[in-house]
Amino acid sequence: MQRYLPSFQTMLKGGAASVAGSAALGVGLLYYGQNFLIYPSGFPQGSREAVSTPMEYDMIYHDITLETPDNVRIKGYLMLQRREVPLRSGAYQQCHIHFPSKVPEGTEPFAAPIDSDMEEEDQEIARSRPTVMIFHANAGNLGHRLPLARLFYEQMRCNVFMLSYRGYGKSEGSPSEQGLRTDAQTALNFVRSHLLLKPTPILFYGQSIGGAVAIDLASRNPDAVSGMILENTFLSIPELIPTVMPYLAPVSFLCHQIWKSSESIRKIPTEIPMLLLSGLKDEVVPPVHMKKLWEIATSQGGPSGEEKEFVRPGDELMEKKSTGAEDDPDASKAKSTEGVKWRRLRRGQRWWIEFADGQHNNTCLDREYWREVAAFVRQFGEMERNPFDKKT
Repeated sequence: MQRYLPSFQTMLKGGAASVAGSAALGVGLLYYGQNFLIYPSGFPQGSREAVSTPMEYDMIYHDITLETPDNVRIKGYLMLQRREVPLRSGAYQQCHIHFPSKVPEGTEPFAAPIDSDMEEEDQEIARSRPTVMIFHANAGNLGHRLPLARLFYEQMRCNVFMLSYRGYGKSEGSPSEQGLRTDAQTALNFVRSHLLLKPTPILFYGQSIGGAVAIDLASRNPDAVSGMILENTFLSIPELIPTVMPYLAPVSFLCHQIWKSSESIRKIPTEIPMLLLSGLKDEVVPPVHMKKLWEIATSQGGPSGEEKEFVRPGDELMEKKSTGAEDDPDASKAKSTEGVKWRRLRRGQRWWIEFADGQHNNTCLDREYWREVAAFVRQFGEMERNPFDKKT
């Protein structure tokens, strides 16, 4: 009987081989497959083929094609403000834009054209409203974010530019950290060159990996951004691996898609306003990532002044004040109570709001979320002259 049973030594060898095989699989998956894991542009199924348009949401728009310095054609939607929105005519204009990788010395930067059929009053309105650049999360396409764009466009009366990263939707190429950084810079160059948009305050809005794109872009273009709205984003991809893919934690050092937001956010001048929105039940990005980004953004010479805290348990609103830095996450968690819906902090021009029931993909469904975003846009995105104050 004994000769039919494997020896302890054989079992050890077999176990070692299985562990080694699993480890090798994990290493290969992380190193060679991480772009597929981090940028699932084909999910949900059909996201590369079926892309909704602003016309389906009663927004007049330009269908934009930008060519990046590395010769990749990426798509975008541009919605310019007008006196009357929404326009239900279903009209749109298509605009193909080419950005050369190098502009010859002495040559004027490219300027995107103004709509030939846009009335002067509408042009004035577009020039006098803030512009929001939307950087979407890592799954789906820009069409899935059109309901969010509509809130900025119709409710807050912002110009809106939505970027489709390379490898997403109808854009060419394959996604990567360097590629998305190039795409974001190309999009910002386009907005800053547009004859109607270049005088407007520019706000970045980023969800999840879109938050990392926004932080990186702002760190490289601090003079271009008037404010940032960041939702459920992370410190870095390697720091995210132990919680999202714990079986790959031992080999996280092989991750070459970094997105080191914890370092990039330090390069953003403290006078640039920020709104951080965190769902405390985020099952993808642990809320501690957002909390640490907040601590970085409000420390080391950050905004000074009295810190105000607002907590909403049910329908009651309580206000607390402190002069010190925000409590550590453990203490903050300990003092939270049953039934608290959201908690808000304001320290100078840096704002924080957390949602007790917010998950990774539904935090933005909370009504208070959009109240806070609208308040932020009014305070930091408005120009001195508001054309909607005029009598029609």
